[in-house]
Amino acid sequence: MGSLASPLSASSWVQGWRCPRSQTFEVRAARRAPLNAFRREESRFLGSSEPQSDPGRPSDDSSQLGRRGCAALLAAVATLSLGGGSTRALVKGNLPPKTYGLGKQFAQAADCINVSDCAEIGRQKAQEEFGVAKDMTFQMTPDKVRYKDMVAGVPANGVAKLGDNLQLKYKVMRQGKRAYDGLSGEASTIFSLGFGEDDGPKDAFLTAKLGEGRFVKALEEGLLGMAVGSTRRVQVRPENGFGWQKPRGCAEKIEAVGVLAGLPMGGAENNNSCLNEEKLPQPVDFAAKRRFARRFDESLIVELQLVGLS
Repeated sequence: MGSLASPLSASSWVQGWRCPRSQTFEVRAARRAPLNAFRREESRFLGSSEPQSDPGRPSDDSSQLGRRGCAALLAAVATLSLGGGSTRALVKGNLPPKTYGLGKQFAQAADCINVSDCAEIGRQKAQEEFGVAKDMTFQMTPDKVRYKDMVAGVPANGVAKLGDNLQLKYKVMRQGKRAYDGLSGEASTIFSLGFGEDDGPKDAFLTAKLGEGRFVKALEEGLLGMAVGSTRRVQVRPENGFGWQKPRGCAEKIEAVGVLAGLPMGGAENNNSCLNEEKLPQPVDFAAKRRFARRFDESLIVELQLVGLS
C-alpha cells in the first residue's frame, strides 16, 4: 500500500464556496475532485453537521464565518492552487523505487542499454531468485552479438572463417512481437535475396569475403563458424556500430523547412543520411530501399543461409 501525491495547480475548476455577503470565489485544482469532499470540508469548517445540498446557495450558517476566517480560507486555497500543498490518495500496489521518477538522481547506472539486454538481465535475476528460467536458445559472440542456428548444416562441407568467400542467401527482417530473445518467433521481411520475395531471381546469392569489413559488424562476427547448408539468425542492433546506422550527428539538417513553416530558427533533419549504404547486405529494388530506409535504425534480424564457400 503506497501513497501518491499530486500537487494542485490552475488547470481545472472547482466552484461553490461562499463567504459572507455572498462573496464567491473559485478554486483551481489539478484534478476535478468530487464536490462532495469540498462540501464536507466546508460544512466542517463552518460547524455544520450536514454538507450543503446546493453549493450555489449561501448556507444559513455561513454568517458564522467572519471575514478573518474567510480570508484564511481564501489564503489556504490560494496557497494550494499555487503549489504550496498537495492532494493525497491511497492506492493499492507496490511502492516504486526511491530513485524512480522525474528529476531523481539514480543511485546506480543501468546495466543494459537495449530491450534485449535488459530482458536477459531480468532472466538471470529471476533464475537466481526463483531457480526457474527459460532455456537460453541463442549464442553470443565476444561482443555479445546474438545468433541462433535455425537449421543445422554439415561441418564436413566447410565452416565459415576469416578470409573465406561466402555464398549467402539472406532475409533482413523486423523483430517479431513475441521474440523474447530478439531472434525467435515470426518476423516480417524488409528485403531479401535468393528466396524469390523481391525482384531478384529465386536462386540468386551474395558472394563476399568475410573479415574485410564488407558486412555490418554484427554479421562479421555472427557468420564465423557457420556450417555450409545451415540457416542462422543474427541480431543486428543499431547502436555501437553493429548495424547500418552511422555515428551520431550524421543527420543532414534541412533549414528550409523551418523557413517555409514560418519558423526561421526551426528546421528538420534527414535521417536517411545516417544509413551506411556501403555495408552488406543492401536492398536492390526501389520499394525495398524505401522500406529499409524507415527501419535501418531499429533492432533487426538477418536470417542467412550459407550456400557454399568459394
